[in-house]
Amino acid sequence: MPQSPLCKAYGHVYPCGEALYGALEQAVSGVMGQEGDEPVLVREGDMARISFEGIYFPVEDVVQALREHLTPAMQGKLDYLDLEDWRLTRYRLEDGEVRPSSAPLNNVLAFSGH
Repeated sequence: MPQSPLCKAYGHVYPCGEALYGALEQAVSGVMGQEGDEPVLVREGDMARISFEGIYFPVEDVVQALREHLTPAMQGKLDYLDLEDWRLTRYRLEDGEVRPSSAPLNNVLAFSGH
């Protein structure tokens, strides 16, 4: 019986060069999602996509990889949902910086009309 996910992570970054993609691969190398899930990291042209639902996601390692390889031309975001603490942290990639913001999931749901 699959265990309920404790966290979810969804994001994308573009354009994603070889160095950044390699660093992201390393950061998520030990991550295993639910059985039958898509791969955690996928490359689509010059975009890298992250999609994860499970018990543990190395968000700090992924953010560190982004910070080390981010250029001013890169854009994207990483949403990390901590279902245990009921919190969303969004890391926006803008102007060569990783800009985090965080809010309780109740606030996010209320804002989106749910």
